[in-house]
Amino acid sequence: MDRRSRGARLGFTLIELLVVIAIIAILMALLLPAIQKVREAANKMLCASNLKQLGIATHNYHGDFNRLPAGQWNNGEAPYTPLNPPVAGKQRISGPDGGFTFAANNLGILSCLLPYIEQDNLFKQLLDRNGSADGLDFGLRVMTTTMWYQVSSNLTWGQTKIKMLKCPSDTVDEQTTNGVFIVLHCQGLTFTGGYLPNPQGNTLGRTNYVGCQGVIGRASTEAPPGFYRKWYGMLMNRSDYTLGQITVKDGTSNTIMFGESLGGKGVGDRNFCYSWFGCGAMPTAWGLGKGNLDPAISPGGAEWYRFSSRHAAVVQFCFGDGSVRGLRHGTTTTFFSPDWYILAQLSGINDGDNNDWSSSWTRCRVR
Repeated sequence: MDRRSRGARLGFTLIELLVVIAIIAILMALLLPAIQKVREAANKMLCASNLKQLGIATHNYHGDFNRLPAGQWNNGEAPYTPLNPPVAGKQRISGPDGGFTFAANNLGILSCLLPYIEQDNLFKQLLDRNGSADGLDFGLRVMTTTMWYQVSSNLTWGQTKIKMLKCPSDTVDEQTTNGVFIVLHCQGLTFTGGYLPNPQGNTLGRTNYVGCQGVIGRASTEAPPGFYRKWYGMLMNRSDYTLGQITVKDGTSNTIMFGESLGGKGVGDRNFCYSWFGCGAMPTAWGLGKGNLDPAISPGGAEWYRFSSRHAAVVQFCFGDGSVRGLRHGTTTTFFSPDWYILAQLSGINDGDNNDWSSSWTRCRVR
């Protein structure tokens, strides 16, 4: 028997409902920053794991070929000499780095590491300009005179999106206003990037990870030794160092192998980003960019010529021994500042410096 009086309420009043909604909104406002911090911490760890996997892949490549892969396979200086025995459409480069040109493969290190990051099936689809079944050419000084994107099959496969090559904190697959870089090249004191304009550029697969060419990369062997020569990097154009050489010269734990970069502006409309196929390595000369600063307003903002990230305080790097550490931005974008010199020391393989840089990094443990 229902004994409730006719005047009993069966719900909330409007005031009570508004109070409950207000309390829920306050709780959400309090919890949201904590949730975002937890999410970013997880993304940062996953990004560090991606970098470590690239380090392991590079070590495995070394185990197979007894040398490290080059950061880039770009052009060299004439003269060119035929291969012996001859191979159709291919030549051997005899001479030092000859400057930026599109008349070469212009392949990046990530292309040759595909079999070592569980992308062997993709690697087997990549062809040279003659459609040869042996795929791309990763010999130290063997080149074709056709760029990778000019091979229609490679251009198609170059649109593949590979999750492991992207930082989860970044929206690297978003549309760019200008295009996507397909080659990076260091020569002397100049860093050059070639990009594929839109709309075709926006179809390419992207990456946040590139190798380190040192402060400015390789200069011509005819040039005087110069101020920057001791800071050549581990992964340069057509380089062929061994881990033993790196250990003797500077130590693998003291030398940057890979780092992360947004490949363009981090604020507003994204102007550029990197393709995983052709963008292999870049220099550290212009420092570490902050992803939350507009480079048009602040000189420390992320740009295509800087290592950079979406992480709050650091840019993450994989060192030659496979360890992953986050380097703080500091004043690295100011040429010849103390922080700039520390970054130069970390990027070079033959500097011999013994500066204390422990205060400049935070370790990201990846097991």
